[in-house]
Amino acid sequence: GVELFVLDDGWFGARNNDHAGLGDYQVNRKKLPSGMKGLADKINQMGLLFGLWFEPEMVNEDSDLYRAHPEYAVKVPGKEPTLGRNQMVLDLCQKEVQDYIIQQVSSVLDESNITYVKWDMNRHMSEIFSKAVENQGEFYHRYILGLYRVLREIFYQRPHILLESCSSGGNRFDLGMLCFSPQIWASDNTDPIERLKIQGGLSYLYPLSTMGAHVSNSPHQQTLRETTLATRFNVAAFGCLGYELDLKNLTKVELKEVKGQIDFYKTYRQTLQFGKFSRIEQ
Repeated sequence: GVELFVLDDGWFGARNNDHAGLGDYQVNRKKLPSGMKGLADKINQMGLLFGLWFEPEMVNEDSDLYRAHPEYAVKVPGKEPTLGRNQMVLDLCQKEVQDYIIQQVSSVLDESNITYVKWDMNRHMSEIFSKAVENQGEFYHRYILGLYRVLREIFYQRPHILLESCSSGGNRFDLGMLCFSPQIWASDNTDPIERLKIQGGLSYLYPLSTMGAHVSNSPHQQTLRETTLATRFNVAAFGCLGYELDLKNLTKVELKEVKGQIDFYKTYRQTLQFGKFSRIEQ
C-alpha cells in the first residue's frame, strides 16, 4: 500500500561516506548503472512514485566543487574554517552559488520522473562572512533570501514536485519555508513517546498536514526505547505518514499489520491531515 519510495543520501559523486561528495550532484554510475532515470522508471513500473534526497547548501572539502571553487564556502578570511559533519556551508549570499545549486538540482530533477524532494540542511553555521555582503550583520538575512531564490527558481517551475524541507529535523519549521515546502520534517527523533510532545507542541502553531511523521525501528536509535508497531503508527498517523525501516526485518505478521495500517490511513487521510484537531490536555 506504500505510494512513494525515497532514495536517501549516497547516490551522487564520491559519496561513499560523509567525508566526500557533497556539492557534486552527478549520479554515481557505479551505484546506479542505469542512471537516475533507470531507477526512477523501475520504481514507477512497480506502481510507486519516486523521491530523492539532496543537501544542496553544503559542500565537502573532498569534492570537485570545492576543489574548483573554494570561495563558494562560507569562511572568515584569515581563519581556519570549522567543519560540522565533515562539511562546510555554501555561501548562498553569492549569486554564483545560487545559480550553481539551481543548475545542479534542476538537471537531476528534469532527468527523471521525480515527484518528491527531501531538502536537508544538517549542520549549524559556525562562520559568518560573505564577500557578497557589505555589512556582515546582514549575513543571515541575505543567506535566507538567497535560499528563497533557489527554492523559487527550482520548485515554482516544477509544481508537480512535493518539497519537504528539513534542517537536522525541525530547525526550519517556519512560515517562510512553508511558502516553498508544504511539509517539514518535524524531528530526527522518531520515538513515538517523544513525538507526542514534539508533534503536540507543533500543533499549536501548524496544521498536521505540514508534519512529516514516520514509523521507524524499535528500539529507537535516539532513546533505545522499545515500542509496539501499533504505538508507532498511532503517533505517526497524526501527520504525513511514512515508514523508514527495513521491511526485510519485519515478520509476516508485522507486514500484514503495516498493510492494515496503511489501508486505515488512506481511508481517513483527509480527516487526519485536514480535519479539525483538538488536544485533550492531561
